[in-house]
Amino acid sequence: MVKHYRKGEVFVWQGDVIKYFGFIRKGYFKYTITDTEGYEHITGFVFSNGLVGDFLSTVNKESVKTNIIAATDAEVIQCPASVLKRQLEHSPALHRALTEGLFRQAYMQYLDLYSSSPKARYLALLKRCPDILQNITLKEMASYLQITPTHLSRIRKELTFTNNTLE
Repeated sequence: MVKHYRKGEVFVWQGDVIKYFGFIRKGYFKYTITDTEGYEHITGFVFSNGLVGDFLSTVNKESVKTNIIAATDAEVIQCPASVLKRQLEHSPALHRALTEGLFRQAYMQYLDLYSSSPKARYLALLKRCPDILQNITLKEMASYLQITPTHLSRIRKELTFTNNTLE
């Protein structure tokens, strides 16, 4: 079924077992986690033409480790997680492909954190999603990049004054 989410609407709360997964036709979602001191951090984004959900919760009926929240108005083709779980049980090739794809995505994001500068990560994210700054705060952007808002402001100032482009 097609489901519409308004910006800020929750797809699933941290701690719940996921009921649906979806294919994003329009918009994007942010994955957030709250640390032990009560601060929220953005751990990831999923954009148009991507899958939104939580693989471990779907396969193992574990609680979700992050909140998944619409960062923009979004349109999702949604399906019960139980349907995906049945498909994965009957198709080892699909299960392996999804597992490998998710591992690759997480591993590349982890390596990128160490091999790319915050400026390079910022520019890459803006290139992937040019309107992201209209939909999340600079504080959220800094959280995702794992830098301070002050550091992000310096990067933005440098880019403005040196007339760098996203090309």
